[in-house]
Amino acid sequence: MTTAQADLATTIRALDDEFMRHAATKDVNRLVDAFYAENAVVLPPNQPPVVGKAQIRAFVQGMIDGGLTEIQLDSTDVSGSGDLAYSVGKYRLALRPAGSDLVEDKGKYVVVYRRQTDGSWRAIADIFNTNLPAS
Repeated sequence: MTTAQADLATTIRALDDEFMRHAATKDVNRLVDAFYAENAVVLPPNQPPVVGKAQIRAFVQGMIDGGLTEIQLDSTDVSGSGDLAYSVGKYRLALRPAGSDLVEDKGKYVVVYRRQTDGSWRAIADIFNTNLPAS
């Protein structure tokens, strides 16, 4: 791995850490602003695309309101070239909807990042899906 690739992996994993930190404090605005580009798209399972920061904020707020208690991200493969990068990883999340038992999910994701004009990296496409069998 080149120094540039190692630096990129460190940067992307730091974004993962920031995502998890803001999710833990339920700070939707900081999470979305720190992780996603203005016109990013999130492609959640069994739902239509979530496009742009406003819709992504509403989506993340819905997860928090639905009882999100924890999310862990583990980017196992990070690479890029020029102003584009990607990460492939696995996630684990826990939800405790009001009046319900704890629900845990494990799955995988791919995130595509673009270097912004200020030099920072932000997600432009984020897709994830569960490893759990359909019920």
